[in-house]
Amino acid sequence: MATFQTPARRLILAGGFAVTIAAAPAIAVFAAPTTSTPAPVAQCAMGDVQDPATGVCMPAPVQGSLPEIQGIPCTGANTGECIGLGEEQQPPQPDVPHPAAGP
Repeated sequence: MATFQTPARRLILAGGFAVTIAAAPAIAVFAAPTTSTPAPVAQCAMGDVQDPATGVCMPAPVQGSLPEIQGIPCTGANTGECIGLGEEQQPPQPDVPHPAAGP
C-alpha cells in the first residue's frame, strides 16, 4: 500500500472518500426502481384473514379471546402442549366455490 508524503495528497484522498460517502445515498435514491402498480389487496371476505404461510382465508380470531387448539386455550404457560396439538391438527380446507353442474 502506498503512503503519501505530502499533506496535499492526503487531503485529496480524504476528500475523495468524503465525496463518495456523501454521494452514496443520492445514488441509491435514483437507482431504486419505482413501480406504478399498487400493492395487491387481500382477497378474503369481510371478517376473514389470509394465512401468510398458506394463502388460505381463515376466520379472524375474536378480539380479547385466547387462541384454542382442540378446546384447550393457549395461555403461554402451556406453549409446548399447544404446539404439539397444532402439529396434530389437519390444516383448514379453503372455501373453493364449485361451478354449477350444467345440463
